[in-house]
Amino acid sequence: MKTDIKDLEKSQKEITVEISVEEMENYIKEATDNISKEMKVDGFRPGKVPTGIVKQKLSEAQIYQEAGELAIRKTYLQILKESGLEVIGQPKVDITKITPGNSLEYKIIATILPKAELYDYGKVKGKLGKIEITDERINKELENLQKSRAKLITTAEAIQQGNRVEIDFEGMLDNKKIEGGETKNQSLVIGESHFIPGFEENLIGLKEKEEKEFDIVFPKEYQKKELAGQKVTFKVKVNLVQKQELPEINDEFVKGLGEIKDVAELKGNIRKALEGQEKTKAEHDLKEKLADEVIKGTKVDVPELLVEEELNFMLKELEGNVLQSGMEFEQFLKNSKTSKEELRVKYRENAVKRAKWNLVVREIAQKEKMEADEKELQEKMEQTLKAYPEKEKAKVNMDRFREYMKEMIVTEKVFALLEKIAADNSK
Repeated sequence: MKTDIKDLEKSQKEITVEISVEEMENYIKEATDNISKEMKVDGFRPGKVPTGIVKQKLSEAQIYQEAGELAIRKTYLQILKESGLEVIGQPKVDITKITPGNSLEYKIIATILPKAELYDYGKVKGKLGKIEITDERINKELENLQKSRAKLITTAEAIQQGNRVEIDFEGMLDNKKIEGGETKNQSLVIGESHFIPGFEENLIGLKEKEEKEFDIVFPKEYQKKELAGQKVTFKVKVNLVQKQELPEINDEFVKGLGEIKDVAELKGNIRKALEGQEKTKAEHDLKEKLADEVIKGTKVDVPELLVEEELNFMLKELEGNVLQSGMEFEQFLKNSKTSKEELRVKYRENAVKRAKWNLVVREIAQKEKMEADEKELQEKMEQTLKAYPEKEKAKVNMDRFREYMKEMIVTEKVFALLEKIAADNSK
């Protein structure tokens, strides 16, 4: 067997192979034997059809075609083993010569896992930011708690800040109704600023059953481009006005929340929860900073195949989140006035970054001899699967899930190393 391996762009290799006539004889015999085991012929038991009968039933070209496919499968694996090439994805195979009595020639274009010229990650610096929870933030959480347990009292009085209202409204642009701009019995709390700036302010002073028409200029950066910076006319009818009667935050109120004895304990619990949130955010920010530094300093030719895989994963992730929210993905695309192709363009830069980071993690893990041992892998899998509903567990591809968990564990180890180095360098 003769082989020639050439470098191509974008981490691809061109592998040209020639298998001699003498070598092909062995593959022809093996292919004939394989066919005889599968062929059904009257008078012969399954798997016992003589090779002579096989040659009578099939043409020489058919047998040679089967032998050629067998030869390619076996020699390709042999070439990968001998060369040490790590191929990703499915290679493109082109048979350039396959004629009985002649050598077999084929060419393969394969994408290989590239070697990264790693940034000197021993230089990274950084540490968790200081976590401070102010009394103001705790009080804000208490206010939210008050509002969540407020009593709503219907009133005939004019709308004021803090009132909950229900309205019908429609929006007009150039005397034409806006698509999706008409709503019945929309509820909102005045002052929470969930609508276009200026909308809620125009409702103040109105009473139940009163109507009003007013103009609002949409922000220039508004997500729907056809409305950005445009003056829209709204017609509004008030259906309901309700006051919010807030409970007093005292020990009696707190006891109704569960196993909490007083306001001081509630505030302590809120502080701990906020500290936990801030710590999680600080850890995420530090990881992102360290990853960005190593990614930017690493030289590697990211294969297009890996970028496409990341894009597929990101879109699948988005689709899962949308479905979890109770909306069909096609409806989400329609509401967003976008398409999967446009999302791929939008996410591409991030996909390249994620693909590069995966290569960086692999290189660091190899250099530092990091891997997931069987015990921690099993523990991670069991812990993760606990969050899955029973019906979903049955759908999990355990081989893929196992590999994914391995990658997660190794990534966590790489981050732990970078964080330790960064902390030591920041002392």
